[in-house]
Amino acid sequence: MPSPGPVSGLLAVLVRYQQYLKWPIYSLLFINFVFYIVEDSTTLAREGYQSIWDITGAYATSLDVAGWFGLLLVFEIETYWQQLYSKPRVRLLLNVLRWTCFGVLAHTLVVYTSDLLAVLESEQVPLTEAYCIREGVVLYSLNNQEYTPLSQAACLTLMPEGVAAWSFEANTLLDAKGLRIATIQATASFIECAAWLAAGFAFAALARLKRRNTTAGTLAAQTPHISYFLIIVCALTWGWYGHYLYTYDSLLWLGGFAMIEANLSSWQVRFEELMGANRPMPSQ
Repeated sequence: MPSPGPVSGLLAVLVRYQQYLKWPIYSLLFINFVFYIVEDSTTLAREGYQSIWDITGAYATSLDVAGWFGLLLVFEIETYWQQLYSKPRVRLLLNVLRWTCFGVLAHTLVVYTSDLLAVLESEQVPLTEAYCIREGVVLYSLNNQEYTPLSQAACLTLMPEGVAAWSFEANTLLDAKGLRIATIQATASFIECAAWLAAGFAFAALARLKRRNTTAGTLAAQTPHISYFLIIVCALTWGWYGHYLYTYDSLLWLGGFAMIEANLSSWQVRFEELMGANRPMPSQ
């Protein structure tokens, strides 16, 4: 009887040890989630809010992570606890959760697209007394994601003569170098968010195809790996600018989704073993 094709390379190791690896990875991701909530709370306190969009925009990262936790739960049940997923009511609830989470992730992509467009459309700001000396207004200088409160006197002397100040957020100033960094980081956020979203849709499609015993097309099969490459590039970009938490978090999420890919691979092996056991023996 022919043996099922083995899962090769790193996936073979993950398939073997995934139950020992997944829960530490998921726990570390949850700790990062708490850090993001604190960070987003600081953003909301600095920017203030006038609408629900302002609140959800400030908490875009935390909502994004919450959405991915929801999808991890769906993928985990769908690809590992398959007997539970086979129950119609459970499947209905998980599908509702799946599309709700994709909606949250789409919201994050819209926020990051808006942020990128705002950076690209930055305006030059003349540092006049009318701009710098305003009652009840707190000014900030921005450099590499760090907001530093700016006194009125410091605002007037912030830029050397002939050097432009730029702004893409209300009451926030950047020099040319800071604007360049902000543009790179806004682009990285947009690309990384889009890559994760593409990977999520690809995993949903792959799981559906495997349930139907349908071979995945090249695009569906390769999309997660293309997304991984883009995510790693973005993660290294954050590390280059000293934001090691973002780098660590991205790589950790890759580990979380490697667990899902290992589930899919072990699922395929079990299916091939079952099919192999049911094949007729070749005639002698």
